[in-house]
Amino acid sequence: MDEVALVGEHLPELRDRTTHAVNLSGWGDHGPVVVRWEYGAHALPITVRSGATMPLLSSAMGGAFLTHLPEQLTDPVLRSQLEEGPLTEATRTRVTEIRTETRREGVAATVGGVIPGVTPLAAPVFTAGDSLPLVVTLVMPSRGLTDTTLTELGEELRETARTMSEQLGFSGR
Repeated sequence: MDEVALVGEHLPELRDRTTHAVNLSGWGDHGPVVVRWEYGAHALPITVRSGATMPLLSSAMGGAFLTHLPEQLTDPVLRSQLEEGPLTEATRTRVTEIRTETRREGVAATVGGVIPGVTPLAAPVFTAGDSLPLVVTLVMPSRGLTDTTLTELGEELRETARTMSEQLGFSGR
């Protein structure tokens, strides 16, 4: 089953409903990899191409993967991205904070993590069976965003991710 193609049809719809850029990412050998990108109506100070690998600690999609993938997959990538041997206590504490926040909110968020002035929200898209999840991310300019707007966009993103997960045969966790 081509999971990216199946759920990819939801990206333009999410972009049109929110007016913001949307991307879909999968897990690669070196971390989260952007596999689809839909530009929104708002100018962003970035250009991201399919195939770009994103950092685990400072990107929303990285936070979603850190939260929903086992440590045996994420720890080696995290060590290579941070050029650490064994992960430091500070890094482990930061990972725990990201996981706690993401589970509580249902989405991972960063403000200016990878690019200053950009706020992404990321949610997992679960699949049937043992496949690794995908992550769908809204990317928006930070300027003018309110807590109310972020809450509304987060709910829209969570609902879209639920719909995508159901389409891929995921029955709930």
